[in-house]
Amino acid sequence: MQFRARFVANIIQFAAQQGVDKNKLLALTDKSMQELCAEDLMVDAQTYNRIVEQTEVLSGDDLFGLHLGEYLSLSAAGLIVQIAQSSRTVLEALHYMVEYANLGCQALPYQLKELEQEWELSLSPKTSWLEASPIAVRHTMDGNIVFTLREFHTLTRQKHYPNRIHFSYPKPGRFTEYERLFNCPIRFGQPLTAIYLDKKQAQEKVVTSDYRLLQLLIPYAKEKLAAMEGQLGFATIVKQSIINLVKPQFPTIEQVAANLNLSVRTLQRRLKEEALTYKLVLDELKKQFALDYLKNKDLSIKEVTYLLDYAEPSSFVRSFKRWTGETPKTYQQRFN
Repeated sequence: MQFRARFVANIIQFAAQQGVDKNKLLALTDKSMQELCAEDLMVDAQTYNRIVEQTEVLSGDDLFGLHLGEYLSLSAAGLIVQIAQSSRTVLEALHYMVEYANLGCQALPYQLKELEQEWELSLSPKTSWLEASPIAVRHTMDGNIVFTLREFHTLTRQKHYPNRIHFSYPKPGRFTEYERLFNCPIRFGQPLTAIYLDKKQAQEKVVTSDYRLLQLLIPYAKEKLAAMEGQLGFATIVKQSIINLVKPQFPTIEQVAANLNLSVRTLQRRLKEEALTYKLVLDELKKQFALDYLKNKDLSIKEVTYLLDYAEPSSFVRSFKRWTGETPKTYQQRFN
């Protein structure tokens, strides 16, 4: 059972803003802040639990999980949030959140269940983790509930609130903080920690929906899940970082290196070890994007050119002919 090191870094940064000496927390990880921010680094459950428990002690905030969820940038969830924001409806986003929850936290899987008039989105911590550190579990679930509600607001740009929220642990002393953040009926000591959404709200359109981007993000999410049990090649990590940074313009090598907490020279060296360059990785990625975009009859060659960050259609046409031996128009006609 492992946790994203970047999430640990976020906890430490938040604690430091509350006046905690971050060096005391970093000492528990045996890592520097820069190392914790690495894209692919994971920490074990024992380290994560110690960090959370000590953060509560040193900050004096017994509800810091709630406040962390309120503080974190939505971009902290990376690929999961990108997929949710590219989905067509809130319900589709919820399904993807459940499917790819392990990309964020292996110990806290989500489940989505359809009830008569509601959708139940529940968090089910692994029993071994709950027994090892109920404090870490509670803070993590609190943070996830707040974060999920904020994401719900972002998807619809509406201040919709759940029908109710249930928590599996006893009612805390500072109950008013829960009321302030959730603005809906809250029940403690329940069988599940869960958010209950009205079905009408779940059918709302996602304002940032981008079906084309979604079709590109999903394969990478599946690849990341499949790779979590093994060792990722560095080129794959670079590709995933590029995907995370597409806006839709593609990132520069400097931006990707910063995202991976590496120098440009180190990134280039590690790619060279796999007989690759950043230009080759980016070129291959653009090829994959192009092949998917051109299957969509609603996209013109000019629009695909823009989405792939080419200055003009002629440049894109030359690249596509180099990749496939045919023109984009010829390829697109096969699907129209």
